[in-house]
Amino acid sequence: MAADFDEPVFDDDFIRGATFTEPSARERLRPPSRREQRRIRRAARRARRTGGVSFLRRRAHREPSYRRSVVQLVGIIALLFAISFALWWWNRPPAEPEPVRPVFPTAPENPGAPGNPGVPENPGGPGEPAPGPTAEVPEEIPEV
Repeated sequence: MAADFDEPVFDDDFIRGATFTEPSARERLRPPSRREQRRIRRAARRARRTGGVSFLRRRAHREPSYRRSVVQLVGIIALLFAISFALWWWNRPPAEPEPVRPVFPTAPENPGAPGNPGVPENPGGPGEPAPGPTAEVPEEIPEV
């Protein structure tokens, strides 16, 4: 809940409980105690031994060099080429194709010749016209 404009942002209890850890000007002028000097020296020794920052942090914050960038680029291109070559190899046609069965035509060679199955013969002969329908055609269409 937001404070009203007439209420102070920090009340008296908050101000009394606030502590400042920043040293005063008099404390800053005073030389560090033996304990603090020992702690500072140990930290400096430790920093020299390990290089200041751990190996992983130092490596993460270092900017890559030009040579390293070129090597990474060549590596990525080689990886993409290897993947594309593997996919081509997987999908390439086989060396010996499967034997193809010959397909024979199903239509007769001379479709108009009598005696061929599926072709009705003309009873009148090859030169005569085909006969008309044999059933009588009704004059009227019956109502249903």
